[in-house]
Amino acid sequence: MSARFALVIHPDASFKVMEWEADTPAGLDAIYREIDSPNIGVIDIAPDISMWLDEDGNNGGAAINMMATAIYAATAPAPRKQYGTAVFTGIDPRGDTTGLTRDRCVALLETAGIMTPQIPHPRAK
Repeated sequence: MSARFALVIHPDASFKVMEWEADTPAGLDAIYREIDSPNIGVIDIAPDISMWLDEDGNNGGAAINMMATAIYAATAPAPRKQYGTAVFTGIDPRGDTTGLTRDRCVALLETAGIMTPQIPHPRAK
């Protein structure tokens, strides 16, 4: 099976794509570490994408995450500001949480207005 990922976008527009396994306690721990909050909420923003955020971000003084807000606005009927670090994961047809493909991560970054360089696939010699 090919690698699956979670996309982490910080309020300062920095981001990282991390290898992520949904079916392990370590996968959930990684989300909690990235968001750095005991109160995490998840919003299904598309049939195949979830956005994880600090539920207390707005009240806790977290900065507005303009990139997460842009992604949410592209999918929501009533856009609203998103606060703090956001982590994006996938959803399979059964509704279970999964990782994202690399292409899906790139598409989300482009939706947020973050352009990514083309990453070539390894070539055989």
